[in-house]
Amino acid sequence: MGRPLPGAAATLAALLLAAAAGTVAAARAGGGAPVRMYDWHVTLDVAAPDCWQRPVLRVNGQLSPTLEVVQGEELQLTVYNDLPSDMPNVHPGLSVHWHGFDMKGYPWYDGTAYVEHCPIQVGSSFTYRFRVDEPPGTYMWHGHAGNDRVDGLAGPLIVRPKPGVAQPIPAPQYDEERVLFIDDWWHTTGAAIAMRLNRPFDANRTTNTSGAWAWANNPQGILINGRGYYGDCKLNAGGVNTAINCSVDQYWVPPGASAVQPWASAVNPGCAHENVTVEAGKTYLVRIISATSLLYTTVCFEGHDVTIVAADAVPVEPIKASALNGCVDINSGQRYDVLLKADQQPGNFWISVQGQFRPGSPSGYAVLHYKGVNETLPATKAPQPDSKQPWTLEQEAQIVMSSALLQAGAAGSNGTAGAAAFLKQALSPMPAATLNMLLNITQPLMNQTGQLRWAINNVAGQVSPPCQALLDLVKKDPRWIEKNLASPAAYNQPGSNASTLGKEEGRSGKVEVFLTAADGAANPTPPPVYPTAGTHLVPLKRGDVVQVVMQNLPANSNNGDYRIPGPGASRNATEQHPMHLHGHHFWVLGSGNGMYDPAKNAAQLNTKNPPFRDTATLPKNGWVVLRFVADNPGLWIFHCHLLWHEYMGMLFVLAEAVDELPRRPRNLPPCPETCIYNAAPWTKPYVQEKFGKSGFELP
Repeated sequence: MGRPLPGAAATLAALLLAAAAGTVAAARAGGGAPVRMYDWHVTLDVAAPDCWQRPVLRVNGQLSPTLEVVQGEELQLTVYNDLPSDMPNVHPGLSVHWHGFDMKGYPWYDGTAYVEHCPIQVGSSFTYRFRVDEPPGTYMWHGHAGNDRVDGLAGPLIVRPKPGVAQPIPAPQYDEERVLFIDDWWHTTGAAIAMRLNRPFDANRTTNTSGAWAWANNPQGILINGRGYYGDCKLNAGGVNTAINCSVDQYWVPPGASAVQPWASAVNPGCAHENVTVEAGKTYLVRIISATSLLYTTVCFEGHDVTIVAADAVPVEPIKASALNGCVDINSGQRYDVLLKADQQPGNFWISVQGQFRPGSPSGYAVLHYKGVNETLPATKAPQPDSKQPWTLEQEAQIVMSSALLQAGAAGSNGTAGAAAFLKQALSPMPAATLNMLLNITQPLMNQTGQLRWAINNVAGQVSPPCQALLDLVKKDPRWIEKNLASPAAYNQPGSNASTLGKEEGRSGKVEVFLTAADGAANPTPPPVYPTAGTHLVPLKRGDVVQVVMQNLPANSNNGDYRIPGPGASRNATEQHPMHLHGHHFWVLGSGNGMYDPAKNAAQLNTKNPPFRDTATLPKNGWVVLRFVADNPGLWIFHCHLLWHEYMGMLFVLAEAVDELPRRPRNLPPCPETCIYNAAPWTKPYVQEKFGKSGFELP
C-alpha cells in the first residue's frame, strides 16, 4: 500500500534514509569506543499528517524519525538549522534534548536552550558529542528551545544493548518490536499559540495594543506514529469542555475538502490511520512514548491484555493492564514498554488513545492488523473519548520496581557491575534522605503586567534572560549565583516588580536569581511572599539525597491574584502535571489527594520497591513524593512536561555540585547579542515588527 510498517521496519527505513543523508555508523575514535555519527537537517515543510495542512518541522525530510543508539558507543549528531530566518518562534534557534538520558559527565550537551547552551541559530550547525551510558530501553528526543515540539520536532530514541555485555536481568522474551509514538496536534503553530499565553489575562489590563490572553485549548487531533485524522471526532469550537463523539469511517482519507465543523480544510492532501501489523502467535514488545504538549492519555488495545514490563527505561514488576483499568495510562514525557501477544482470531482491532482530564479532547485511532486478513477498519464501534476512566492513584501505585532487578542488585549478579550509571542506583538500596524540600505549585496573576504564570514556590521560572547559557556563566564565575541573588525583602510587598516582566527582549546582564533551599541546607531561603519571576535555582552538593514533596495548591494561593476580593477569588482550580527532571532518575515514593501530611502520609510511602523514573505525575488536587541522589554536577532543569505550563514558568534549575563541573567543550553555539525573554508580552506592534512580513500565521 506504500505505507511504512511501524516498529522495526519503520526504524530500518529511518536509518536508511538517515544514511542517505550522510550518516556514518560505528566509526572508531582513536581506537576507542565506536562512534555513531548522524547529520540532521531540520527544515520547514507544509504537511497534513491529520489531513489539515500546516507548517511542520522535519528531520532529513521525516516527521518524528526514530533514532537508535547502542549502549557504550559515542554519539556524534550534528544538527543543521535550515529553517527560514523569518519563521516566528518565541525563542529563535534550535536545541535537542535526550529525554531520559542522565548525561552524566556531559552537562553541556543536555540540550536545554539557555541552560546548557545557546540555541543553534538559523544557518548554523552544532554537533552533540557524548557517550551513551544509559541502559537499553525506550527514550525520546525532542526540541528544547522554543515551542518546536508542537510543530513536530520530537521522535523515539531507543538504546540497544552492547553486544556481548551482560545485563543485570534478562530482557523480556518477544519476537518483534513495535513503536507507538503519541503526540497531540494543533492546527496552529506552536509560536502563534505561545505568544497569546503571554498577553494580559486580566481583561482590565488588555488594550488594542497588548492583545488579549488566549488559552491553547484542546488539541484538534492525536497522532499515532505521525498519522491520524482530525475529522474522526466532531470537535467543539474553541475547545469547549463538553463531551464529543467520534466515528471512524475511513481507513485512508482521500484528497479533497474535509468539511468537518467547526474546522474545515479546503486543502486536504489525504491522510491515513496508522496500521500496526502483527502475526498471529507472536509476542511483541510495544514501546509506547508520549510526546504530548497537553494531554495525559489512556492507550487501549482492543481484545488484547498487554503486560507492562518497563517504565521510563527501567524494568518494573510485570503487571497486566486488566489489573488496572484495562489499558495503559501515560503522561507527557513518560514511556512504557508492554508485551502484546497476538493471541486473537486474526482480524483488525482498535488501538485507541484517549485524552484525560480535558473534556472535549479528541481521541486518536490506529488499527492493530493481523497479517493475512484484509486491511479494513475494525467491525466494532470506535471507542469513545469518555469510555475509559484514568488510573486511580491506587492503580498507579501498582507500578513498582522489578523484583528480579532488586534481587539481582542484592545478590551482585553478573551484569550489575557493568550496569549503566542510573541503573546502578536502581540496583542499590534506596538511601535515606538527607534533605527535604517542599515545592508548592500555584498559578499566579502577576500584578506587574496582568500576565498569568505558573509558579513553583511563588517564582515563575525563566531561562532567558540572561541571554547566555547559565552553565557557562556559573563555570566562568563560581560566585555568579551569589552576585545575582535577588533581595527577598524587595519582593515581600504588594506591587513589587521583576526586572524582566513586561519586556520583549534585551541583552545579557544582571538577572534576578531566586533560590529554593532544602530543609537542612545552609542558609535556607524562604519563598517570596508575593509572586515574582526570575531565574529559579536550587543549590545542591554532591551526595545530597533529596526528598521532594510537591503539592498542588489552588491557583490563587500565596497572594496569587491581586483581584481578591473580586473575580480572583474564584480562580482556585488545580491541574495535573507530569514533572520531568533532567540529569537524573528518581524514586516515586507515592502520591495522594489533598495536602501532604507527614504524620498521616509518611507511613504510606513505598520505600520497599518504588519505581525509578524520570517523569512522574503530580495529581490534580494532590501531592507526590520523590527522592533522588545529587551525583551529577551540572545545571539540570526540573519542569512540567506540558509545554504550555513550562513556557508559562513551571520550572526551576538544580545547581548541582557546580564546583565540580567538567571542562567546557569547544565550539558550543554562539549566543545572540539579544534574546527574547520568556515573559515577553508579544504586543501586536512587536509581533508585526518581528514577523509581519513573514507570511506565517500570527496572533
